[in-house]
Amino acid sequence: VNGSSMTVALVDISKALGFDSYSTQWIISAYVVTFGGFLLLSGRIGDMYGHRRVFLTGQIWFGIWSLVISFSTTPAMFCVTRALQGIGASMSVPTALGLITTTFPAGPKRTRALSVFGGFGAAGAVVGLLLAGAFISSVGWEWIFRFSSIFSFLLFVIGYMAIPVAPPKVVTAKIDVAGAMTATSSMICIIYYISTGSATGWASVKTLPVLIAGLVLLAAFFWVELRLVKNPIMPFRIWRLKNFSSAFVAILFLQGQFQGFTYFSTLIFQNVMGYTSMQTALAFLAHSLFAVVAFTILGKVLPKYRLKPFILTGFAFRCVAALMFAFVHSTTSYWTLPFLGLLVHVIGLGTSVLPAQITALKDAQNEDQGVVGALYSTGMQLGAPLGLVIVTLI
Repeated sequence: VNGSSMTVALVDISKALGFDSYSTQWIISAYVVTFGGFLLLSGRIGDMYGHRRVFLTGQIWFGIWSLVISFSTTPAMFCVTRALQGIGASMSVPTALGLITTTFPAGPKRTRALSVFGGFGAAGAVVGLLLAGAFISSVGWEWIFRFSSIFSFLLFVIGYMAIPVAPPKVVTAKIDVAGAMTATSSMICIIYYISTGSATGWASVKTLPVLIAGLVLLAAFFWVELRLVKNPIMPFRIWRLKNFSSAFVAILFLQGQFQGFTYFSTLIFQNVMGYTSMQTALAFLAHSLFAVVAFTILGKVLPKYRLKPFILTGFAFRCVAALMFAFVHSTTSYWTLPFLGLLVHVIGLGTSVLPAQITALKDAQNEDQGVVGALYSTGMQLGAPLGLVIVTLI
């Protein structure tokens, strides 16, 4: 909800707070950079100190800064508080996956739980568009974040009462501080470069040094993890899991395609078919509702079959959906190519992303579920802007 709503609210926030043409991108990028940068650290802390504890802390942190954002009066205040909000999201996402995989044993129950998680995630993206359109046209953009704050505190209460308290963990290892600092810093730099390079120039003095710093820090991270620490923040045994490695590569491509499809289908609705922001959000409603249905059905079907063929089939469906939108013009009826294209895309989304997620998580040990979920989510955060950059260049 929080991420997709910015697509609709971007212009209104920019005008209200006085963002210039260069800094407008930070309405989205400030959140993305810290969210992606802190995923690995949050996932590992969840493995060490308990996923429930970190998840609930993340909800409180996210809710507080969501509320503060709504009172922003300058671009600087908005960007700083938006970045702090992203840290809360980084605490919640990998630990939510960790809670699912440690609560439900590998098999049909876990698959169904992940399908529900994925279905409501897909639905949330479109709900965010609808809420943003409704709030902007009535009470103002501030209520997007106030709603996020209220919802986050509600999730905290529900989670506190519903999530079982795990037995206390005896933590003998210390947090890998050097690994945490180099990993977080490198991811922030790399995601910053990918997110802002298209606006400022890939070889600009404002972005290229940041990429170089990110690559140096990434090299330092691998050196620290391989040579200096006994309990690395990212155990390299994870990458020896064949299923995880292949699923990580798959999610880079799948998330890149999803971001590109969402971006250009939105442009087609608005610039080609002449839809308003609210009409565009309503056009995606079928996508949201069908996603919940599709993911629920797949949760029952997938345990009976091999998963990798589904990933390839899903990618093919998504390519077909993109081609359908390529033939949309100003007089095209919504109920023909656009509507059918969205439904085909949802089928592809469910039959690719959900199997990739299950494949990535199924072989990891319980003590690594948080960091595996964090790495998977990092792949999504890297894949999305990369996909958008590629399709924009094309």
